[in-house]
Amino acid sequence: MRTPTALVAAAAAGYGGWYYSTLATKERMRAQLGGTYRTVSPTTYRMVHSDAWGQMAPIECEDGSMIELWSPPSRAAQMKMLKNEEFDVLIIGGGATGAGLALDAATRGLKVAVVERDDFASGTSSRSTKLIHGGIRYLLLTFQKKMPETFFDLFRNLRFDAANYHVVSSDLYERAYMIDSAPFMTRPLPMMIPMYKWWEVPLMWTGGKFYDAIAGSRRRVPASHFMSKAEAIYTFPTLRAKDAEGRSLKGCLVLYDGQMNDTRMNLSIILTASQYGAAIANHTSVEKLLHTSEYGKDDYKITGATVTDKVSGETFNVRAKQVINATGPFCDTVRKMADPKAENIIVPAQGAHLILPDYLSPDHMGFVRMTSDGRVLYFLPWEGSTIAGTTDHMTDVVDLPSATENEVDFILKEANAILNRPITKEGVRASWAGLRPLVKSPDANDTKGIARDHVVDIVSGGLVTVCGGKWTTYRRMAEDGLNKTLEINPALKAKAKPCSTLEMQLIGSDRAGLVCNGDFGKVIVTLREKYDFSKDVSHHLVSNYGTRALQVAQIAQTLETTRTGLHPGEAAKNYRKLYSKYPMLEAEVVFACQQEYARTIVDVLARRTRLAFLDVEAASACIPRVAKLMADELKWNAEETERQKKLAAEFLCTMGLPGKATDA
Repeated sequence: MRTPTALVAAAAAGYGGWYYSTLATKERMRAQLGGTYRTVSPTTYRMVHSDAWGQMAPIECEDGSMIELWSPPSRAAQMKMLKNEEFDVLIIGGGATGAGLALDAATRGLKVAVVERDDFASGTSSRSTKLIHGGIRYLLLTFQKKMPETFFDLFRNLRFDAANYHVVSSDLYERAYMIDSAPFMTRPLPMMIPMYKWWEVPLMWTGGKFYDAIAGSRRRVPASHFMSKAEAIYTFPTLRAKDAEGRSLKGCLVLYDGQMNDTRMNLSIILTASQYGAAIANHTSVEKLLHTSEYGKDDYKITGATVTDKVSGETFNVRAKQVINATGPFCDTVRKMADPKAENIIVPAQGAHLILPDYLSPDHMGFVRMTSDGRVLYFLPWEGSTIAGTTDHMTDVVDLPSATENEVDFILKEANAILNRPITKEGVRASWAGLRPLVKSPDANDTKGIARDHVVDIVSGGLVTVCGGKWTTYRRMAEDGLNKTLEINPALKAKAKPCSTLEMQLIGSDRAGLVCNGDFGKVIVTLREKYDFSKDVSHHLVSNYGTRALQVAQIAQTLETTRTGLHPGEAAKNYRKLYSKYPMLEAEVVFACQQEYARTIVDVLARRTRLAFLDVEAASACIPRVAKLMADELKWNAEETERQKKLAAEFLCTMGLPGKATDA
């Protein structure tokens, strides 16, 4: 194993640095990454790096050579590119779909811009169940008209639905990619499906084996298996031995899918796109679309957008040969900017989740329950807590959805039906809701035509919209959306290279094998041995940042020496956490500002550290300290600091139980 110093030095490669100290390192990176460290023109490169912020200090390697870690372009540099250049593709929306489109387009050699009115992953993409999955429910509905309640229902409901089968098959194919794309963050997660009726045993076992078989050689997770009643109760102590009707547990099917941190995944995708030359900007809203000629004429064409930088207040035009709409539940709003007569295609459905204490689920086992109304309830370990959800009901599009009283009661009732330790509202640490942008096919005659998969739509002016789908399929959605874009733009098609994202890994993944050769346990050891981080903090940093955890550690060490006034070798390494119960560090706030475009307290608490999603009271208590750290980094004055604190408190009111205020 390399020494800690060498590991820190090599982190530049895992981060995707643009230049390196030795020819050998450069040539190795060129061979293994296809030269991706040099992905923009020399002019753009000089412009970006002359205005980079938070540039990490060069690191001395074992051989005495120096290596300079990559820092993303500053926000000012990004805005300069957006104002002054014409792009091949402008993508509106910085969630999973928009980030995926940016990465796909940039790696095909196109000049790409992305604008997001709030923060990256601030909407639906941050409010998922955190699963990378094919959908066991869809598999069951492939062979059953509805969820069976009795043995005879198995025969009455028997059918084969090719559309559902296709959804499962394609989703499992993408599951493999997503697990491979960020191996430091993703993990196989076993989930029990408890069975209290004897006929459920062969049904679920067969379903699990079909699930494995459909995934085939791209399964990437262990095979499903049957677990006896005794082993199930030993593994999941809070599981009921008898259900509410008094039926004894017959056993469990253990099914494997993947798990991730959705906003950190989103950020990894968009930053990787930036490494390939994409200009990206959060907190930048679209005011109107630019176009040639007049609406309704043959030469009417969308050619960009007028945007407002919500940080500076400046409004300017972004010019592009093609515009793609990837705004999730808000897609219809943007579609109607291009075509006022366009019919709505988004059918928003709200899903809520609760965060409960970690002791309600084992660290490495969740469960899945088919609910009384045919839905699926997940009960999963996540980020040192337990996530329970989700619900599913039609709703209106709103900026900040929140869980309703009925949704909270439903989740608690369904969970308590299978747990031997009752959960009450007092145990809920956070509750939140997201809007799933279900899509009515533009060709459908009524609302029954809800697409099971994603949809690529084109309206007047050539505006392409990519919507629907789910987190697991973001890459395929992006590929399909860009393929359609190239079909209607022959000039861009002639310029673009083939899609290459299926085999691509993301920032922090040690893509060249220079840091840990894919063994992220080595990075954990370095964090523990060199920096004296605790085990839980080390695991937290690596699972969220990959090789970039070494950069966070460097910042933590700098903060500590600044605070104490002592040399790193002399100072006690009492790294400050944001909140004592959780592993998030104050250094992550600084890193988020310097390296990840955090511009508000909510950006940090909700989407960089996830504390707002895990414990709303803990997040509320952290507001003053986060405000101070961000004010120092971003040069906020007293008025702006107070405004940011107020906005954070208002946001947290949507993350707790309905009607329950939080202290800020």
